[in-house]
Formats: sequence, C-alpha cells, structure tokens
Amino acid sequence: MKKLVNLTLFLLGCGLLVWAVNAVDTKNALELLMKLGFGFFAILLLYSCITWVDTLSWKYNFHPDSVQHFSNKQLWVFRQIGEAYNTITPLGTLGGEPVKAHLLKEHCNVSLKQTLSSLIIARTTFLAALIIFCIPGIFLILNSTNISSEFKTVSLVGLASFSLMIFLFFIFQITGTMGKLCQWFSSKTKNPSAQSFLEKLIQLDKLFSIYYREYPKRIFISILLALLGWVLGLGEVYLIFYFLGFSTTFTDVWIIEAMAQLVKAGSFFIPLSIGALEGGLVLIFSSLGYPGSLGLAASLIGRVKQLTWVAVGLILGSIMSFKTANIKSNEILE
Repeated sequence: MKKLVNLTLFLLGCGLLVWAVNAVDTKNALELLMKLGFGFFAILLLYSCITWVDTLSWKYNFHPDSVQHFSNKQLWVFRQIGEAYNTITPLGTLGGEPVKAHLLKEHCNVSLKQTLSSLIIARTTFLAALIIFCIPGIFLILNSTNISSEFKTVSLVGLASFSLMIFLFFIFQITGTMGKLCQWFSSKTKNPSAQSFLEKLIQLDKLFSIYYREYPKRIFISILLALLGWVLGLGEVYLIFYFLGFSTTFTDVWIIEAMAQLVKAGSFFIPLSIGALEGGLVLIFSSLGYPGSLGLAASLIGRVKQLTWVAVGLILGSIMSFKTANIKSNEILE
C-alpha cells in the first residue's frame, strides 16, 4: 500500500512536471540555463553560507551540555550527510534524520534521544522562521496591482493553513501531548515490545517539552538564525536574475522566494516536490509578468544545485565511513 501511494504521488509529480514543460518555451528555458555559466558557482557559494547558518540554528536546539561534544564543523558535516539522505530516500525529510542521530552518537557520543529531540525542535523553529519570512511576502502580494485576485487568495489561504499546522505542531510539543497519548496507549497494551517503544517515545517527549520551557532564549536564537538563512535565500533568486540577464525588484524577489518555499513545504508529500516546484515557479514568474521559461530555468538551476549538494553529502559520508572503519581496525590491532 505504501509503495502504491509513493508511486501515485511520484506520477502526480511527473504529471505536473510535464505540464510545466509544455506550458513554456522549453528551448528558451534551456538556453537561459546554459547562460548561467560561472554564476552557478556564486549560487553554490551563497548556498554554502545558508547551510552554515542553518547548522548554527540546529546547534541551538541541543541542550547546552551536549554542544560541548562537537564542533560547528562536525555538526555541519553531519547535517550535509543527513540532508543528502533526506533527498535520495523515499522517506523524504525523514530519511536522513536517523543518519544525523547515528553520526552524532558514533563520533561525538551524543545520545540518540538528545539528537532526535533537537531535530524535532529544529524542524519546528525552521518552519516557524519560514512563516515569519513569508508574512512580508504575502503583504507584498496583497498590495501588488500586477497580481490577480485569485493568486492573492491562494497565497493567503496557503500561508494561513501552513501557519495553523505549525502552530498546532508547536502546541503538540510544548504541552507534552505525545507523551500523554503514549501513556494512554501503554496502559491499553500488554505487549512488552510495544510498551518499551512507547516508553522511549514518552522519554523523548519529555526532552523536547522540557527544553521549550527551560531554554526559550535558545529557541529564539534558533528561529533568528533560521530566519537569516531564509533571508539569504533572497540573494540566490537575485543572482539567478542577474546572471540570466534579467532586471528585477526587491519586492518581486521576496515574493518569488516566499511563494516558492510555500510551494515546496506544501508539496512535501511528493518525492523531491518534483513537478510541484517546477509548475509553481512557472505560475509565480508568469503572475509577476516574467517569462514562464525563466521560472522553469530557475527551477532547473535549483535542481542542479540540489544534486550538487547531495553529491557533497554522499562524499562526506563516504569519508566519514572510511574514518570510522579505520578507527575500528586500529582498535582491533591494539
């Protein structure tokens, strides 16, 4: 059943991709893509800065005692490896999180529960920062005379729905609701394995619910750093316009980035958001008066950038595996 659902979603994404390709001048989009040239390295450099800021944001979701076990560089490496697996596995954004937890336990002696707790909090702060980032974008859309009323309505409803889900997710964590539900299920089952699993979830729930109450300042810093990462993403959109020979405005750049991220977040159920992101960017660019082919070209540039960083993550993972194997071999010899 799971495979059938994944296949259906993948085919849905492919259908959206076919629509996006047929809706624009594909030849022009490819010509624009080739025109980027060395500008792609500038985009990669900027994105590396974004990944570093996102890593620091994640760091502030760990207990203060835990951060002494690893350096910023180590955490960045572990994050890149995990994000690579997030991209290439069918589980989407959940595929690489266990990898990050395993690496921190293996190399830095940070418990799995502590890392998983930090990852849940990090996901919340990351999305909370996205909502804050998107609010000015929605304001700019609503005050634009060039955008249709239908697009304004869809954008407003999309942000409101997304904000509500993140707010409920936050309340779910801070109130310890998951722990209470697990305790109820545990009292209803006599299966030792199930009870053991539920007990681990209860302990995990206590970790992040207590963290919210005891370290609000660290949560606030994490959100600010994540927000900085989203703001730096504006530079990536500007660089695409610049190197492809198009002039734009700060307002349009903010609208494009905010809407693109909402489309990506809203299409999480489609593997890699394939088709949804391409179609979304074509519509967004067209709504702002730019060629649809520019939107498709921007999407393809993002895909190439994504694959490049996946390659970086997998290479770092291979190096890390080699170091681990080498250490174990030395321990055996000793």
